[in-house]
Amino acid sequence: MTTRLRLSALTILLVASVSSAPAADEVAPPVNERFKAAASKEVPNFQRHVVPLMGRLGCNGRACHGSFQGQGAFRLSLFGYDFAADLAAVTGGDTPRVNRKSPTESMILRKPTLQESHKGGKRMAADGWEYNLLHLWIKAGAVGAKEKEAAFAALDVEPKEIVFGKAGDTAKLRVIAKWADGTREDVTPLCRFRSNDESVANVNLTGVVTATGKGDTAIVVFYDNGIAPVPVLLPVSDKIWANYPAVPTPTKLDELVVAKLRKLGIVPSDLSTDEEFFRRLSLDLTGTLPTAGEVRAFLASTAADKRAKKIEELLASPEYAAWWATKISDFTGNSERTGPLGGEQALNREKAGQWYDWVHRRVRENEPYDKLIAGIALAVGRRSEQSFADYCGEMSSYFRKTKPTDFSARDTMPYFWTRRTLGKPEEQALAFAHAFLGVNLQCAQCHKHPYDQWTKQDFDQFTAFFSGVRYGLGPRADTLAMKKGTELEKLDEDSGVYKRKFVDLLAAGTVLPFKELHVPASQKPRPGTKPGVKVGGRVLTPKLLGGEEVVNATYSDARQPVVDWMRDAENPYFAKAFVNRVWANYFGAGLIDPPDDLNLANPPSNPELLDYLASGFVASKFDMKWLHRTIVTSRTYQLSWRANDTNRSDERNLSRAVLRRLPAEVVYDAVVMATASDPERKRLDAEPAGLRAIGRSSGFAGSRLNDTYAVMLLGKPVRLTNCDCERSNEPALLQTVYLRNDPEVLKLLDRPEGWLKQVAKDKTTVPEELVQQAYLRTLSRLPDDRETGIAKKYLTDAKDTQSGLRDLLWALINTKEFIVNR
Repeated sequence: MTTRLRLSALTILLVASVSSAPAADEVAPPVNERFKAAASKEVPNFQRHVVPLMGRLGCNGRACHGSFQGQGAFRLSLFGYDFAADLAAVTGGDTPRVNRKSPTESMILRKPTLQESHKGGKRMAADGWEYNLLHLWIKAGAVGAKEKEAAFAALDVEPKEIVFGKAGDTAKLRVIAKWADGTREDVTPLCRFRSNDESVANVNLTGVVTATGKGDTAIVVFYDNGIAPVPVLLPVSDKIWANYPAVPTPTKLDELVVAKLRKLGIVPSDLSTDEEFFRRLSLDLTGTLPTAGEVRAFLASTAADKRAKKIEELLASPEYAAWWATKISDFTGNSERTGPLGGEQALNREKAGQWYDWVHRRVRENEPYDKLIAGIALAVGRRSEQSFADYCGEMSSYFRKTKPTDFSARDTMPYFWTRRTLGKPEEQALAFAHAFLGVNLQCAQCHKHPYDQWTKQDFDQFTAFFSGVRYGLGPRADTLAMKKGTELEKLDEDSGVYKRKFVDLLAAGTVLPFKELHVPASQKPRPGTKPGVKVGGRVLTPKLLGGEEVVNATYSDARQPVVDWMRDAENPYFAKAFVNRVWANYFGAGLIDPPDDLNLANPPSNPELLDYLASGFVASKFDMKWLHRTIVTSRTYQLSWRANDTNRSDERNLSRAVLRRLPAEVVYDAVVMATASDPERKRLDAEPAGLRAIGRSSGFAGSRLNDTYAVMLLGKPVRLTNCDCERSNEPALLQTVYLRNDPEVLKLLDRPEGWLKQVAKDKTTVPEELVQQAYLRTLSRLPDDRETGIAKKYLTDAKDTQSGLRDLLWALINTKEFIVNR
């Protein structure tokens, strides 16, 4: 075996409870040694030994007694997060699973050894250490954990990283649990193990890892509430360490990428051509196809720093602000479809536009990301010093037809909280964690998260920050007085007539009553009362995810502690979540993928790189342009998509550009712009936020009667759920049919303000020039000699230049090269 083992510890700090252990300077031997003999005098601990063993045997899994229904009238908490409930389930009820008077007659021993019928099959041997452990625990009284036992503190896994030499090599993991009092124990036999990619490595029940193929993955270790990933690599070639060729690393980002490639024996591709770089950059950074003139000018430039200059030019462009306002609107949930019902329902499309405008203004001004998000997370409707009448006057002014007030100038943006899908604190907690932390808490809403440290108690305590946040009616008397004398006075708010009249009156300048966002203040507990807030009938102390409880503190806004914690430089999620989403935009996958699923069992493909970017983003004071610039100026971003022998299969480690289908709005805009006349293109470029699919309409619902139908068909997210996966860049048959045959596409080709009409008016008939223009407009490159020859012949043989050029333009729009970013 030629396996290389690096034996430093991987520490994941977590919180749980366990009992006694050996002295702090010792490591207790594993339980398979200590309980090998049935006559052992040691008493197993329920939390430290019994519950993890049931997890390893699969007893508390979702397919067995951990399911919501349980099995055979016996239910355990899923993955063993509720120790008190599990103890009660095992020792109590109508059919106790333990028999303290006659331990060997206990069902928990007889069924998994098949001494009695067991649908789960045989889980352990009657003469094995697992049986002895459970038997000794029952014999000692089958007691739970003591109230003052040391808390679980950390999980160490050895080795820290495994680098294999060849397929079939093996390595044994050793897992050490640590407790708050300093005691330690080898818990390897009690752990569950999982491979994130079995085509690279698999792992058996005892923690033996076997290399199965070339590449890299992670083996994930589970014990109690601890989760630790261990990187596993098998080089894809012999070009490793001393055999690795010299590769330029002009930036720190490149150094971190190549450091991993060097271990894997993967050599990065060459740099992209200028044509490839410019098209890729323009589409990624601004969501915009470059013009033919821009491509020609970039190719003609001989400046050594022309790529860096183009990056700065595009960062300052209106298209950059338009596209990234849409990207931020994606994960924050800006959608016409989720607006409130009732009298204001007819305003939902305009509210979605105002939401976009608010974000767009801050992206355009490069407001720090943390401040932008704070303006959403701490949004209010009525300000503390504002009367209800003044509040309604302000809201009404945003919707009047003549000189409406600029909504984007508001300090905060409340529509995140006024969505009807966020009516409950639980829904608010889920949306908040997804949008701003990149964390999926949905599983923890009901049970222990299977791949992270979050328990239902963690979820409930985090939810407590949002208890009382609601969108509802203002003062009843003021509301009725404001309607009095108007056409709304006697109408039902839910009627269509009311909704239409509401819009018409606002457009005419009438001040009407609006619902308001109610946000409670955090209060100090009264003497003698339990600190916390009521959530679902229980009093819970608000607690930050993986952080501290927030007690005895007074805030003007109960959400303030969460936002303060998010903006702290040491926060483990906030900066990484945005960095990871931005990275996914440029490379087609996040360093953590999916990009909105930051959890302990889903480690980054390059942890050092993610840490570098996140810490740099914080150090830049959350400067979004710093992040974009750092990524796109790197050699890694500018690599060619053309593979070499070592990286042909690599789509994970950044050794080459991966071909990606363009996002829905970008595809649609590309068709519009490729077929537009030069004057029409200038008009679209002058106001991308208002006139382009990448702009204000991104939050609008789709309809076959308007342009939004096309972008929905192409995979634009509807923004109804807490999942970045709503955006789909996967190809589909209807998309192909749309681009080839849809009347809308054919209409774009033939429209009066289109390029074909411009060519007809200009009477341009030089075939070679027309061919070059068509290629530059669609593929952002000049045709090669073969392509030029074929296209020129087609134009010459066509019944007229106009029809031949139309066919050529249509054909280029329907190439794979047009719809992908390369």
